[in-house]
Amino acid sequence: MKPVFVFCITLLTALMLEAVPFPEQFVWFRPEWALLVILYWVIALPFRVGVGVAWFLGLMVDLLQGGIIGQHSLTYVIIAYTCAVFYKRLRMYHRWQQGFFICLLVSINQLLDFWIDHYLGYAEPTLMIFMPAVVTGLLWPWSFIVLRSVRRIYAIR
Repeated sequence: MKPVFVFCITLLTALMLEAVPFPEQFVWFRPEWALLVILYWVIALPFRVGVGVAWFLGLMVDLLQGGIIGQHSLTYVIIAYTCAVFYKRLRMYHRWQQGFFICLLVSINQLLDFWIDHYLGYAEPTLMIFMPAVVTGLLWPWSFIVLRSVRRIYAIR
């Protein structure tokens, strides 16, 4: 398979995981799959994957979830840019330290999403908005291993 095709499959898989329905009582524990995959690719291939891919994937998440068009695009672009600025440092960290940084970035994403939703009257203040960031940070080491093995097997450079 061509490396570009495999890269697109990872993004499509992330979109499919975003669409998996969650029970109502566990909705706060839903990881940010699309952002997790984007952050991996920004760290792994910062000169090939960046804010353009983040914008496109954010737009797809907006369409998938039926939200405001551009909301996830805006937040994903901000987070991908921040990650691209710090990618050299992130590569030097251990996986658990990277997971903490990913948790911080996803927390910023959640906060930006909440501000937009609250401004429009769709969300009420709660600290549970940060639970997806914690879950995503905890999933980072395993998703890193899976995506790195995919990148190495299919020689994505």
